[in-house]
Amino acid sequence: MIIETLANQFFRVRETGDPSAAHVWLGIEVKRVRGAYVPKAKAREILVRKLGTRMVEAA
Repeated sequence: MIIETLANQFFRVRETGDPSAAHVWLGIEVKRVRGAYVPKAKAREILVRKLGTRMVEAA
């Protein structure tokens, strides 16, 4: 799933699988190129807060 944060960043995210981390996703930053989302250069997987995000594209 692709989400947009309050900082206008786009991430491809997935659930962490850990109940104590239910307030965050694991995500990698992406950019839009020719109608598709591709990972940014040197992007790595980080924790992304769910609060204040909106879903842009479902998986």
